Amino acid sequence: MIAIHFEEKLDCHKLYQELTHYVQKYQPYGLGADIQVHDAGTLFVHYEDRHVSFYDSFHPLLASLLTDFVINSKEEEWLLSIIETMFYFTDHEEQYQILSIAKRILDGDIEDLPDIQLFFNRKEFIYQAFATNLEQETSFYYEPFLTFRLREYGELLIDCVEMAIDEYMLEQDYQHMLENYRQHLRNSPCKVSRVYVVHDQVFTLYDSQFRELTRDEILFYLEEDLIFEEGLDVQDMLISPLVSMVPAEVHLFTNEPENGLIASIQSIFEERLQLYPLKDQVDKKCEPT
Repeated sequence: MIAIHFEEKLDCHKLYQELTHYVQKYQPYGLGADIQVHDAGTLFVHYEDRHVSFYDSFHPLLASLLTDFVINSKEEEWLLSIIETMFYFTDHEEQYQILSIAKRILDGDIEDLPDIQLFFNRKEFIYQAFATNLEQETSFYYEPFLTFRLREYGELLIDCVEMAIDEYMLEQDYQHMLENYRQHLRNSPCKVSRVYVVHDQVFTLYDSQFRELTRDEILFYLEEDLIFEEGLDVQDMLISPLVSMVPAEVHLFTNEPENGLIASIQSIFEERLQLYPLKDQVDKKCEPT
């Protein structure tokens, strides 16, 4: 018989309900187990199938259920605790924004991060900890088990939070930059009536006559205080030159309106921006100005 002792009775009863559900679900297929819960907060699990080895059937199921139970009941709580106690973010809104990013990292929804594959294996860390220590006749205390046997998982969560905070700070800097650009456009007189932007693998700037802007012309308009694309050649910059020109209108031609850079331009220029399919540039070039 397996005995799992809980300090939190609520956790004990939640796990009891989940185990009971799965045992009932797989009972028609030959899985036999008796699940009981004691008022003091102890869960008793007795494997009853004599024809199939405990380690071939119930052991992997129990380890998997305990793994999912830890993630579903503890992971968010632990992430928030790390955010507050280790990285000193006490504002609730900030905490939950960082938490949201951390959960996206753990779920694999942010792919362009270094060592991201490590987080995809977090279930394996927990599963192996339970699988290694679960025997058909065993007794353990749940909370101390989490503290001492899941250290590797805890370190992974710390790394995840650190990465999430980096992403959060980058996003804050990005939003601050966008707002600064919007303020600049609102408070500055227009320098040009219209700028055309053609996105065909690369971005190319054109004046109101649909003539490609030269490097010297871009430099003429470019305000050094507005540059954020550090390290890029002038002709590879897009947002800084556009904002520096303070155009009354921006006409952008693209087949990829979901492009991240285009989303930034939309956020900055708002109603000044008009989007067109890439093919429409031919018609625009022929329009009288």
